[in-house]
Amino acid sequence: MSRPMRILLASDIYLPQLSGIADSVSILRRELEGLGHRVRIVAPEFPDAEPDPAVARLPALAVPGWGGLSVVWPKGMKSAIAAFDADIVHVHTFSTLGFAALRAARALKLPVVGTDHTYPAAYLHYAGLDFAPLRDGLDRLAASFYKRCEAVTAPSAAVIASLRAQSLDRPASVVSNPVDTALFAPLSSAEREDARAELALDGPAILLFGRLAAEKDLDVALEAFARLPRELRATLVVVGDGPARQDFEAEIRLRGLIPRIRLLGTLRGAALRRAVGACDVAVIASRSETQSMTTIQALACGLPVVAARAGGLPEYVSDGETGFLAPPQDPGAFAERLEALLTDEPLRARLAAAAPESVARFTPTAVARAFETLYRSVVEHELGPASSEKTAA
Repeated sequence: MSRPMRILLASDIYLPQLSGIADSVSILRRELEGLGHRVRIVAPEFPDAEPDPAVARLPALAVPGWGGLSVVWPKGMKSAIAAFDADIVHVHTFSTLGFAALRAARALKLPVVGTDHTYPAAYLHYAGLDFAPLRDGLDRLAASFYKRCEAVTAPSAAVIASLRAQSLDRPASVVSNPVDTALFAPLSSAEREDARAELALDGPAILLFGRLAAEKDLDVALEAFARLPRELRATLVVVGDGPARQDFEAEIRLRGLIPRIRLLGTLRGAALRRAVGACDVAVIASRSETQSMTTIQALACGLPVVAARAGGLPEYVSDGETGFLAPPQDPGAFAERLEALLTDEPLRARLAAAAPESVARFTPTAVARAFETLYRSVVEHELGPASSEKTAA
């Protein structure tokens, strides 16, 4: 039996932040510990973070308007890794803490796995810096960061392709983020009736689920909903919060859509499952998704998804099988596909039945075992610097 490993996970985004990355890192820790490994997390300090002996917090300064990102003071990173006596460092974010973890691991001669969860250039708008030269420069910087890792993963092939386009020459593989299939599962008929009554739904319901932020193309989803025929009596159920919430609510009021929308804010646990399961379909118009955990969770609950044909979404939403893909930034096309699902009950039922099966392979245990295998191969030098050229795809 292989010996347990000591695995250090480093992430600029972690609990109590509301983020798919934060949830993924937390679930991965739990599952790796369940497999017998020792896990330590290094993350930024947050005022409302609960004390946890397995989480080392570094001083951090939140940057206003940057969508929850912080600048982390790197002092203490090397000692945190050394004190844990890590076998391997897994960096989950390409940001200040990520760079500090990579630098410290190199100084300690430890192997590094890097996961690219995002398209970094998608966040430049927060600083008013969304210009082509800066986007290209940030893409090159991201690739140079991951070139210094022994192995690279991403939740979609689209992300790896973007890194390859910037000359990434490291071994790279697709490893999904985990979905908690014990929580996210279809409701029973009785549970669904109760959930719909709680939300006062008297017609079909469309789920808009996730972080409310400008890069999520919320305006496209809202415009698509507004174009649906009134006689459908559809309701838009919005689950989530974020920096664009005020602007989003203002647009809802301006359009006179308040009676047709339920703004539920942040939900967790059983309340979240009920809200998702009360809906009939989900919509995601974002062009910046590498995978979209909320989309995976909606599929797991049995909701067909209408998604943008962009980023990693086409790898997880099968057009005509578990949902429909629509051209990005085309609210008319989104409305068309939503109406088709809401008015064709046999079609919706067929796609709804296939949706949970399509994400069953992303259980937390399966994802943790995939990373466990990768960690061992890196630690045992199967994917070390000497083999990178012949192994890289």
